[in-house]
Amino acid sequence: IEINLIPQSERVQIVKPKGARDIPWNLILLSVNGVLLTILLLVTAVNVGRIIRLKALNTRLNGLAPEQQKIISIQQKIESLKSTNAKFADVAGEDFLWSKTLNRLSDLVLPGIWFRQISTEKKGKPMTGGVTSTPAQKEFYRVLTINGTVVAVNQDEMAVIGDFIRSVKNDPYFKENFESVELESVFRRKIAEVEVMDFILVCKLK
Repeated sequence: IEINLIPQSERVQIVKPKGARDIPWNLILLSVNGVLLTILLLVTAVNVGRIIRLKALNTRLNGLAPEQQKIISIQQKIESLKSTNAKFADVAGEDFLWSKTLNRLSDLVLPGIWFRQISTEKKGKPMTGGVTSTPAQKEFYRVLTINGTVVAVNQDEMAVIGDFIRSVKNDPYFKENFESVELESVFRRKIAEVEVMDFILVCKLK
């Protein structure tokens, strides 16, 4: 409660200018709050849209992961094949088809024989003429070495190896591309209680 003890005649009268209006502060504050709320809603909508797009992208990437693994696996196999082919090409030259050679060996292999290792290498021998050779006077030839194992239940292992060697020697493809096919060594051993025979076959390329 405010009590003004100044006589009415001495009180200062505040006169508003003619035509002046009261400032609608409540309306201004309400308008400002409305603008800020609108801006906040727009920012929230943009952020929600970004979150939805990010989740959709993550879902798509997760779906592509198995396919990506398949692609990587295929690429690794291709690189492995390229590496293997390069090793063979270094020995035999680009014109020799090693895939065909391996395919022919697969066709010629007999029951009871399996290959443990197939490799190639260059070998050197002194040049003919009776002169002591130096490294520069050696001629080189190329060989395909086959390491295999035989398990013969009702047959002799050596007989199975002999049949395999004859089939390789008589094969038209090997006759055309290889100068000789020779048995280098055999070794009998046991795997658990089963007796097997290891052998090494050396094929000299022409």
